[in-house]
Amino acid sequence: MHAHRRFSPARKGRPARQRGQTLVLFALMLGLAIIPGLGMILEAGNAYGHQRIAQNGVDAVANAGATVLAQRLGGAPRTDTDVLAAMTALSGDNSLSTFHASYTNVTGAMLASDGTVTTDPLNAAQVGGGAIPPNAQGVRASASLTFNTTIARVMGMDSFTATTDATGVTGALTGGQFLPVVFPVSMRNCDGTGALVSNLDAPWNLSNPPAAGSTHPNGQEFIVPLCKTGGGSFMILDLDPTKNCYEEVLNPSSIQFSAFPVDVPTDTGNDCAKKVEDAVTDGHLQGKVVLVPVCDGDCSTDHGSGGTYHIIRIAAFFLDYVSYSNNPSNSACAAATSPTYGTSLVNIVGGNGSSSCIAGWFVRYITSGPVGSGNINNGEAIGVQLIK
Repeated sequence: MHAHRRFSPARKGRPARQRGQTLVLFALMLGLAIIPGLGMILEAGNAYGHQRIAQNGVDAVANAGATVLAQRLGGAPRTDTDVLAAMTALSGDNSLSTFHASYTNVTGAMLASDGTVTTDPLNAAQVGGGAIPPNAQGVRASASLTFNTTIARVMGMDSFTATTDATGVTGALTGGQFLPVVFPVSMRNCDGTGALVSNLDAPWNLSNPPAAGSTHPNGQEFIVPLCKTGGGSFMILDLDPTKNCYEEVLNPSSIQFSAFPVDVPTDTGNDCAKKVEDAVTDGHLQGKVVLVPVCDGDCSTDHGSGGTYHIIRIAAFFLDYVSYSNNPSNSACAAATSPTYGTSLVNIVGGNGSSSCIAGWFVRYITSGPVGSGNINNGEAIGVQLIK
């Protein structure tokens, strides 16, 4: 009987409850130790998200400043006040807490007020300082974004600040998706056999954006002829040897020219002009701006097969139509009025000497894309690029 009582369930149960209480206390202590670490992990995610928001914001700010400088390169009267206003607007749109910026050259190096390169931020010409320094083709922006914490509040940290920077530059466009043709740097024409004749020695007139209610640029429309291979004519380029002429227009590859001038071969594929015309129609490119390489007087060899073109820059062209005909007297290439818009056409083809031609306006055009150094020439497409 005594032995039975010694091992009764009532006496045995108490140590079990003590062990359970110990486990509960241990779990609570472990949880209290883990919570701060878990909280910091969650807070790190919150900080990372806001860092990305800040980066996107400062990218937009730098891009806005570089775009104003691009407009200035294109001939528009833009000042330091305009640069600051554009950047300030984008800073507000992206809820940045603060930002400041300095001017750079096309490679992103900071500039002093006299246009010389400086490595001292205190000596750099500031956006909002009153003047754009010579050689300015970019802005370097730094920004901050202050945001509220979540779990870190229990540790006395109510807010964090994300800081980041970006540099946007502008210059002559050196890459993009191009119409696989080449334009002369100045007007040329063809004779009755399609051969090149005298250089008219007149640059293409640039057109401005459409006036209110208009569907086409405000300026002069041109017909550019496709003559026999020679310097200064509109011809077909082989920008991507893996594609035929039709595919290069309908699904263009992104081409990056390392530097200008550069030699690009002609496309000697069968009936390329007709394929370009069909692709322009199928791709609904009429009424859109296309990028076109431009050649100089040393454009090509004197023969069609194996010809090369000496590309010196990129032009922007508002496309009206492309016309191909086996008839050397193609009426669409000798028209006085656009069949699309009713606008007057400057026809530089002598004696209906071209069986193929392209019509449209040379326009002032700014787009995102890789840029290079050097002066902006007549009709040259301008790029804006984030480089840092």
